[in-house]
Amino acid sequence: MYHSLLTASFFIAVLILVYRNRSFFVSLLPESVAARLPDSLQPAASDLPLSHASSAPSSSLFSRLYNRFTARSSQYAPIPGSSWGANLSNGLSSSLFDITANIDANDPRSGLDPSGAQDVQTIMANQGVTFDQARLIRHKQILVQNNIDPNTGLPLDSKAVTSLGGRVGGSRG
Repeated sequence: MYHSLLTASFFIAVLILVYRNRSFFVSLLPESVAARLPDSLQPAASDLPLSHASSAPSSSLFSRLYNRFTARSSQYAPIPGSSWGANLSNGLSSSLFDITANIDANDPRSGLDPSGAQDVQTIMANQGVTFDQARLIRHKQILVQNNIDPNTGLPLDSKAVTSLGGRVGGSRG
């Protein structure tokens, strides 16, 4: 019991120290990552050099996180810049992958994944292939990145278990 209490106390102390010294840790991050951090993880105005910020009282960390969570979970926010109509106008449809049914049904989803759609459009432009061929090329690239043979769909890891024993086509007897 004392061990778990000591461990919990240690982690709480480390979290407090990291939070109190967040300006140092944020300075170690690349600028693009640091700019995406939520306000609660940004360094306090008093920690910044030559700060002329107002001394307005800030709410507690818990209340800011709670308010941010409840505001995001209470409403649906589609991905900006992605819709079925935009996907159709960009040529991201075919007879095998027809999105006109989604448009006709007023599908509330936001459309295709923007990064995936951009990848497919890049493949179509660079390699001069159709939409379906570009989707297949992208799918095979993802399989290779995940160490999976794109032709068989089997893992390339030598330690992967692909069968549960027995001979192929054999019978027990």
